[in-house]
Amino acid sequence: MIDGDTVVVSGRQHVRLIGIDTPERGQCGYDAATRSLQRLVLHQRVRLLAPPGESDTDRYRRLLRYVVVRGRDAGLAQVEAGYAVARYDSRDGYPAHPRERRYRDAARTAQARHTAVVSCG
Repeated sequence: MIDGDTVVVSGRQHVRLIGIDTPERGQCGYDAATRSLQRLVLHQRVRLLAPPGESDTDRYRRLLRYVVVRGRDAGLAQVEAGYAVARYDSRDGYPAHPRERRYRDAARTAQARHTAVVSCG
């Protein structure tokens, strides 16, 4: 596990979840987002899905993938829980990805519900 939007899979390959962004180390919310993703994927068998039209890797050579565990989209789960924002999509100058609309809708719903349990002050 690296953080709330990047995981390490067997073979030591780093995988960056497509379409989400979580706080970086030292930023408010980092620990909570990281723990959330750990609860979802740590020691679980995951499926890595590469949508058509998406780049294979990012500038840090991490695979860009949707991560699915037990049938659940880990990136969407992070957004729904309020630990991630929908980002790095067609609004930001990146290629559109197939789950973009679902991620943005989930982010709006999470924000409206004040789902995030992170308190920064």
